[in-house]
Amino acid sequence: MVSISEIEERILQTLSEKGPQLGKELAFAMSDIPVLALWQACFRSQSFLISHFASYYLRYDITREDQVRLSPSILRDFLSFTLFGLPGQREQMIERQGSLSNLHREISREKIALAQSAMKAVFLKLTRETRSQLCAFIAGDLAYFLAHNEPREHAASGEMVKGSDVDIVIILSDALPEDVKETIDAEMVRLKSIYLRHPDYRQEIDFITKRQSVMERQFGYGDIHDKIASKIAYESMFLGGSLTLYMEVREAMSRLGVDKLIEGDFDHALKDRKNAMRKLLHVDASNIDDETRSLFYFSQERVEFS
Repeated sequence: MVSISEIEERILQTLSEKGPQLGKELAFAMSDIPVLALWQACFRSQSFLISHFASYYLRYDITREDQVRLSPSILRDFLSFTLFGLPGQREQMIERQGSLSNLHREISREKIALAQSAMKAVFLKLTRETRSQLCAFIAGDLAYFLAHNEPREHAASGEMVKGSDVDIVIILSDALPEDVKETIDAEMVRLKSIYLRHPDYRQEIDFITKRQSVMERQFGYGDIHDKIASKIAYESMFLGGSLTLYMEVREAMSRLGVDKLIEGDFDHALKDRKNAMRKLLHVDASNIDDETRSLFYFSQERVEFS
């Protein structure tokens, strides 16, 4: 087995030859090294400049008794959002981090524009009066400008899609008739299929429509589904429709105190993250149990709208 010191020497050589590298670039250059051992070598060493440029947000892991986590995961943060360099490469580090941060921002903006196009198509099916009684917002990593375009397999269809999905929540006034909801759902299903399968897009859109009263009931923060729904609204970015209705939803979060509960869960998840990283620094990378492995590798849980 290759020792941590030997891995560190190889990292030093790679950085010296290629300049500042993301975790995934180091992993590609040293594909024979287990990624946890590579992570350990990077973070145990005092020889590297390290720059993180992710924003962290809360998620609930239903595969581990609804435990709160931070996203990106420790592994995803290492691979995609952490840059390593040598002390003499500080200017290169600053320049490259700026470029990488801007890349994620541009990808996010493109996906947000796609969401806007989808909502425009929906709005064309509705009257002005109807549009004044609904709002739509963006959630997930797009709201934090952390979207990526790395190819991945769509779980339901097996189609290859471009990176982060586009999560849209549509809130309807309780006064709107049910046939309006049916019209919106039908149009969103049609657009979802187009954006998924058309070769010019290959984008996954996830959506849910719900009544304002349902959204506010979920701010009770009772079960895991309420917590996920509340967290999605908390991190949301206004997309279209009635800004007044959207602000009523945001005001309800403050009035009912759910924003404070979410922030408390975030603080708890942040402490768990720090403890997990301390633990992972010194485990045997070739022989770890499932519990320890789950602290590092991607969770099987994905955001489920409810």
